[in-house]
Amino acid sequence: MVTAGVTHATAPSGWGLPHTRIGSVPVFVGSAEAAVEACISKLRDRAGGRVATANLDFLAVARRDAEARRLLETCSLVVADGAPVAWLAGFQSRQRVDRLAGVDLVDRLLAFDSRPIRLAMYGGEESVSQQAAAVLQGRHPHVTVVERISPPFRDLTTEERHRERERIRSSEADLLLVALGFPRQERLIADYYDCAPNALWLGVGGTFDFLAGRRSRAPGPLQRLGLEWTVRLAQEPSRLWRRYLLRDLPEAARVTAECLVTRVRS
Repeated sequence: MVTAGVTHATAPSGWGLPHTRIGSVPVFVGSAEAAVEACISKLRDRAGGRVATANLDFLAVARRDAEARRLLETCSLVVADGAPVAWLAGFQSRQRVDRLAGVDLVDRLLAFDSRPIRLAMYGGEESVSQQAAAVLQGRHPHVTVVERISPPFRDLTTEERHRERERIRSSEADLLLVALGFPRQERLIADYYDCAPNALWLGVGGTFDFLAGRRSRAPGPLQRLGLEWTVRLAQEPSRLWRRYLLRDLPEAARVTAECLVTRVRS
């Protein structure tokens, strides 16, 4: 269903929240408060769901990868992680769209109230995951980290996958944070979702590194200007220059043109 540039993306748990399509990616149309409240509601009700935090790289990858598109289209909620994605979604939908980075979503979700939350964490190096868990439990005393899995940097065997699934199932987690980067984390969430269908699953990218202090976030003014990527590039130039300069910036130009055409037609 499409109305005034806003679509309702397919959702495995039927959240039915309004999304607009930017390039190949559905993006939630609404405020950060509305997104957090929706997540809290599902968390309290043990209703389950899959949440993605989309930046420009999501758009670039999804344009070329049919599986990545499918994974995002079947999420319960896809929020705009990057400022450019929020701007484009707001421009196209003519409605308010807030940026909500993965690390901010996690903190706001856990700070929303003081009800006990059983938290599981998947991804990151063991030391990083451990530090991030300590930070989250220090900030939010009502949170108990009941499971942490730091997978090896290779494809898992069938036996290893089976053990991971059992660990997640046994944890009885309310909230699962998966930090593998897109689309690996969305793929794992979709594959493992049946282990904890009543839990809220979040793909959170580099959140563990930020929480553990391994990476620094850009100052507020740069974030508001959509230039946080420049700080990330300065921190990890050899790893990120191709992604940002050869993939994400061309994608930004492409989707901006597409949004202009869509706005004119609508």
